[in-house]
This record gives sequence, C-alpha cells and structure tokens, in this order.
Amino acid sequence: MGLECKACGAPLPSQATSCPACGAEVPKKTRLLPLAAFMLIVILVIQAYMDKPEPETVESAPAAETAAQ
Repeated sequence: MGLECKACGAPLPSQATSCPACGAEVPKKTRLLPLAAFMLIVILVIQAYMDKPEPETVESAPAAETAAQ
C-alpha cells in the first residue's frame, strides 16, 4: 500500500515530508501508543484514588465524662 498525495494524488515515498509533484506538505502520522499509555496511566491513578477508603473518624467521649466514671 503506497502513500498518495492528498492534494494531487501522486505517489509519495515513505519518508517524504512534501509531495515531489506539487510541493504540498505531507501530514505527519500521529503515534497512538504514547497517548494510549498516558491515558491508561491517568485512568489507573484516578481509579486508585476513587477506590481509596475514606479514613474513619472515631468519636471519642469527652475526657470529663470518662474521668468521672
């Protein structure tokens, strides 16, 4: 499967940055793996934070009541 210029339809070399026929700039391919890895890490951090149990507050009796008993 060869690359084609989107402007003129001429065949492009695989490492071309511009079309040799018309001079149109060839868009760069985006790499999805780094973006997907980053999003996975963000999701895992958010999930870990959401699953973290809240600290339980212990209601202690006032010191005067415990000393009187």
